[in-house]
Amino acid sequence: MPLKSVSAKLLLLSGLLLLAAPARSATLYKWVDEKGEVRYSDQLPAGQAGKGFEKLTTEGFVVEKKAPEMTPEEKRRARIEARIRAIEEKRRAEEEARKRAEQEHQDTVLMMTYSNEDEIREAKDERLEVVEAVIKLLKRNIEDEQQKLESLKKEAREKYSDKGQEVPGGLAQKIEYSSDKILSKQTQLLLKYDELDRINEQFVKDLTRYRELKQQQLEEERKREELRRKAEELGLEIGD
Repeated sequence: MPLKSVSAKLLLLSGLLLLAAPARSATLYKWVDEKGEVRYSDQLPAGQAGKGFEKLTTEGFVVEKKAPEMTPEEKRRARIEARIRAIEEKRRAEEEARKRAEQEHQDTVLMMTYSNEDEIREAKDERLEVVEAVIKLLKRNIEDEQQKLESLKKEAREKYSDKGQEVPGGLAQKIEYSSDKILSKQTQLLLKYDELDRINEQFVKDLTRYRELKQQQLEEERKREELRRKAEELGLEIGD
């Protein structure tokens, strides 16, 4: 057989064998060794599977990522943290449910108490009027007590202090009692001024919420009317 023909046949056979041979894996593994250095290979070292690795394509895309297995201590800590999160989530859910229930109750009371915005304003004015009357009374009591205190101090000064004498215990106690009484009344007065502020703040909240609820009622009524209209057009009967 001519040498040229044999060479041609050998080349053809070699090409067929190469095509039939399995393609080399195109997968790379990436991991960090004991020294903290990043390693790459097409084979994962024995024992590395439990320490974490990434499987990459030759283009560098991550196709699989496995975290290191946790130690018994890490697993125990993870279980504790999971229980803590579950408890916190339950508490948040309960608190949100409580707030929703409280808001629903407040809304119900608000809508049952007032039938229009004017009634809210009238209730506010009545509460303010009561508190303002108490404020006037406190101011008058403070003024009267201050006059009494000045009279006692004058007596103590003219009869004893100016003469270099010690103020008697009974008179000194009256002065102290009068001073404490004024301080107590002034504290009550400040609290009443705070109450005025709270009444006005509550009025704004109630009025705003009342308008929101009324708007919701109107929107719900509009939807019901729209549903009735469509049902009538289709010849359907619906309940109220």
